[in-house]
Amino acid sequence: MGSLLKRSLIFIGIMVAGLAFYAVRFNMIAESFDETAIPYLNKAIPKLASWQYDELEPLLSPQAREIFKTDEGRAGYQRLTKLGRLSKIEKPQYQSDTADHTEALGDIRLISYTIPADFDTGPAIIKIKLASTDEAYYIHQFGIHSEIFAEAQ
Repeated sequence: MGSLLKRSLIFIGIMVAGLAFYAVRFNMIAESFDETAIPYLNKAIPKLASWQYDELEPLLSPQAREIFKTDEGRAGYQRLTKLGRLSKIEKPQYQSDTADHTEALGDIRLISYTIPADFDTGPAIIKIKLASTDEAYYIHQFGIHSEIFAEAQ
């Protein structure tokens, strides 16, 4: 077997092993958060999509609450009412997590999920970032992507 072929096969083997390791590690991390984050999201998303700030506020991180205290934050949330009533959410899909520190919560994990959902106006994707402390989850950031907003522009 030629030297170049041997090196190529070793390189390909290392790449495959690296990808397999990454996939296994990613799944282990996702599963560790899924046990607690998915039940939280299943309860929190209907409250978020109620379009009633009083239901959403207790779920927000202190930083997110500060954003909603502004006129721009409240107006952005009210624009989401164009979606109508939430009819269904699918299983949240883990995307990533990072360590962070905030004044109000201290050391936290920011955990990102995407959640396919159906509203009166059609399908949408909810992208949400949770702040996780040792005691609780908080909605730190969220956005909803739907064709209804693309059509309005």
